[in-house]
Amino acid sequence: MPKAVQYKPNSVIYFAGDVDDRVFLLQRGRIALTSTDIETGKQITEYIREGEFFGVKSALGHFPREESVMVITDSICLAFSTPEFEVFVQQNTRIIMKMLKVFSNQLRHIHRQIESLLESAEQTNPDDGMYSVASCFYNSQQVAAAAEVAIRYLRLFPTGKHVMEMKQIAQAKAAPGHGFGERTAAERGQPSSEPARKTGGPVGNDPNLALTLAEGLAGQGKWDEAYKQYHSIIEIGDSPVLGKAYAGAGRCLYEQQEYVRCLQLLTVYVGKEPKSLQVAEVLMYMGLSYREMNQTDKAKAFFGKALSMATPNLVPKIKELYAECGG
Repeated sequence: MPKAVQYKPNSVIYFAGDVDDRVFLLQRGRIALTSTDIETGKQITEYIREGEFFGVKSALGHFPREESVMVITDSICLAFSTPEFEVFVQQNTRIIMKMLKVFSNQLRHIHRQIESLLESAEQTNPDDGMYSVASCFYNSQQVAAAAEVAIRYLRLFPTGKHVMEMKQIAQAKAAPGHGFGERTAAERGQPSSEPARKTGGPVGNDPNLALTLAEGLAGQGKWDEAYKQYHSIIEIGDSPVLGKAYAGAGRCLYEQQEYVRCLQLLTVYVGKEPKSLQVAEVLMYMGLSYREMNQTDKAKAFFGKALSMATPNLVPKIKELYAECGG
């Protein structure tokens, strides 16, 4: 017999990549499924209605979960083992027909996406990509980092279409009075022929470099691009800037109105590092997400907790948010 399982808000039933042979039926409550669109690479959020099954394909196919499932409100789900579910549907042909229609529609959608990807003529151009990175660093006043990318570009693409612009960026690092408040290698006591950072790998392999780029993109309101850089730090794992990456990624999701994804991501971090210096900021964005989802009581609770842990620079902002929720 299936088991009735109660879930509290913010709990995660399973994450994408988990291996689990259970099938779930939402009996009461509200649940969100988050998956990745194979064509755009963006996250998609769907909401399960009461009386609907989820986790069916991966359980029956015995492959890892394709989506993450987060509980939004107090919920009760019936959890079927694979054999229990098979017996159940064999006795309910109407359910079998309904699922076949859903799977058929999903397969057609995936087929169209794959066709679109195969027919797309758009290719990633590393020449333009490195120029974009260097320009972003330069525009966010990170001249040293911009120059390092430019130098690397000039080595890889000596006849590239952005050579002139990259030469100017590379020279800006050594130019006196460049106006961005950064010191040259000589001013830092380093030999001028040695860059301050290694430039051999992609930005995502250097947490500090990725954080600098992410903050520059966020400062320009490029939330999707900034999120990718923040998330690259999260994927690397433990580093001194991991907390800042989670807080920054949460902000990016919040600014893009991806409130469920924001809560999913930040809940993971709070569970891992409940005493981190960034927890107050993380809790603040969780509260903001709940506020935008019209769950004022939960928003107030998160703002109150954030206030008790906040550093002085965050206190005024969190106090204002807490007061807006009736605190």
